[in-house]
Amino acid sequence: MLSLFGKPKNKSLTTNSSQYHRENNILIFDDLKAVLNKKTNIITKNQILYQGLTLDKINMKELEKYFDKETFLLDHTDKIRGHKVYFYRKNVENYKLTIQLHFIEDIFFYASTKVSSESQVTDKDKKKICATLLSHYPDIPISTDSFEYEFMDTQGNIISTRDHIYLYINYYANNTAVDRLRKMVENPDFTVTSVQANEEKLENFL
Repeated sequence: MLSLFGKPKNKSLTTNSSQYHRENNILIFDDLKAVLNKKTNIITKNQILYQGLTLDKINMKELEKYFDKETFLLDHTDKIRGHKVYFYRKNVENYKLTIQLHFIEDIFFYASTKVSSESQVTDKDKKKICATLLSHYPDIPISTDSFEYEFMDTQGNIISTRDHIYLYINYYANNTAVDRLRKMVENPDFTVTSVQANEEKLENFL
């Protein structure tokens, strides 16, 4: 995503942990299932990339190699088993990016970038950002009346944009590892184990 805007400025951004909990796009189990079962009928012939990487190449062991040190690591395992979210905050050109990379049991399955700024993100800004994004997918037509797009590549990876005050660009991975994750989540024991883990953690303090 950073490649859409050029080289980021070396300016630190700070926030407290409660803000990251609010920013988290997958708060409950239903959110997780909605992400894993995302569908669309619009297809691009171009492979979907995230910051120049195919989505199946994103893994926890090499995050710092490709994304630098995370700004905040949200351990969300008390709500969803094995769920961890790596947050990155960047200043790029005139924009502020809040990036989140989601993993369960070390499997990457979802990324989201929120584009904001010191002032309002204008329609002109959103038009520029969408045009830059779609320049990588020239077979997807640019809309003249909307900043919301949704399309997938031939491997089933999906990009979806959402225009709600800020502009959100969401990436949904689809590969054999994510298929395994879908099967794990459909297993009733997946959520039961999560509840048991919460109880065990509580008992340690009683």
